Amino acid sequence: MENKEMKNNEQNQKNSKNYAKNEQKMQKNQQKHEKSGKKGMRAAVIGLAISTGILGATTLGLGIAYGVTQAQANEYSLQLDSVYKRNYYELVDNVNNADMKISKLLASSSENYQAKMLGEIADASKDMQANIAALPLSNDNIVQSVRFINQMSGYTQVLEEKLAKGGALTEGDISTLKEMHQSLTEMKQYLNQMSEKIIMGYSIVEASSRANGEIDDFTLNFSGIKTTDTDYPSMIYDGPFSDSVVNQKIVGLKGSEVSKDEAYQKVDKTFKNLSSINFEGQTEGKFDTYNFSIKNSDQKRLYVQVTKIGGNILTISGNVDSDEKNIELDQAEKIALDFAKENGIEKPAVVWHEMLNSQAFFNITPTQNGVVLYPDLVKVKVDMEKGVVIGYDAIAYFTNHTNRSLATPKFDGEQLKSSIDNSFEIKGSRLVLAPLDYNRQVLCFEYVCERDGATYYIYFNAQDGTEENILKVVETQDSSKLM
Repeated sequence: MENKEMKNNEQNQKNSKNYAKNEQKMQKNQQKHEKSGKKGMRAAVIGLAISTGILGATTLGLGIAYGVTQAQANEYSLQLDSVYKRNYYELVDNVNNADMKISKLLASSSENYQAKMLGEIADASKDMQANIAALPLSNDNIVQSVRFINQMSGYTQVLEEKLAKGGALTEGDISTLKEMHQSLTEMKQYLNQMSEKIIMGYSIVEASSRANGEIDDFTLNFSGIKTTDTDYPSMIYDGPFSDSVVNQKIVGLKGSEVSKDEAYQKVDKTFKNLSSINFEGQTEGKFDTYNFSIKNSDQKRLYVQVTKIGGNILTISGNVDSDEKNIELDQAEKIALDFAKENGIEKPAVVWHEMLNSQAFFNITPTQNGVVLYPDLVKVKVDMEKGVVIGYDAIAYFTNHTNRSLATPKFDGEQLKSSIDNSFEIKGSRLVLAPLDYNRQVLCFEYVCERDGATYYIYFNAQDGTEENILKVVETQDSSKLM
């Protein structure tokens, strides 16, 4: 009993700290808004301070209790709902993150990598605990979900310590991890259903203030948790290392500063079917740019940024509404590669592609001595109806690209294949420069593998043979995403 009480006290202390952190964060926001004459965050701070106390108060009740008008009470309610939704989506992200880490763990044969994944799963579990603590839930009715998350946190920490002491995962450990993975997958599915409700206007504040028997509607909905998550990719399509920006300083821009007129001429030369170009101002930041809006002859609008240093096209943003396709994927790929070459990308090669309706997405990297340079990746989007580029992102390229001194591999691809579990079917391999944790750029052999209907990318260090990373392809409604 004493151990149980100690654990409960420890958990309560953790929850209190989480509440305090959220209070401090909201109070900072409150001060910021007060300085600009905006006092709406006051109720959000109150809401977090009283936590589940909101269960017994309606929006009108909050207005009366704190001497505010109905309009103010409605505004406070919306702001508090925004706070709750943020915590909910963070919970969703953490569940998804833990699920992916277990997938990677189960795919790995390296004890070092397994230990790393176990530590990250434990961290994600602690974040889940904090997220749940910050939601207006009646704890008595979500006992099973909380217990599962607590057990997952403790279990993965124990396994991490076991590996740190020279032990190895047993068949029983693997079996338990597989069951945990299945439970997380079920959680993701349920959370996804709730996410869709929220997107359609479901209010956590309103649901938590409506009694349904002895508990409120939000807790009742949440108590069925088998959660799913909604993935919000940074682009419609993401490929290997698609968001890597290794260097803090820009090393890829060359040349002198160009004028606004020179940037204008660059845009005019780059796009062949223009009907208008408008200057939209300048951006100062990591990249200083001239910004333009343009219209094609078919009246499609694009937004273009040109770097002041060197006069390079940095980004292009645009979309299409049509689902009509007048060109094939290989033709779209040629358009993307030609565009990259014309805009200074050295020896570009397509490393990933995806097609969605009438848009084709390509991840392109330069190559050096046959090595794919992932840190220098460029993204290109092609309209397959008109056969033109409508999206472009060369931020990573101009941040990271430079001539590198690449070491000669001490292992070859065939040697390292034997380190991959026999349950994987190896579909291909190549030598790549991979951006990894701690801003490392590591020469690796990349293996494209399949197992149980899923595709994995496994990376082994070409110098010392260690397993560096595993990426799993996740199919979403819109596309594929690597995590």
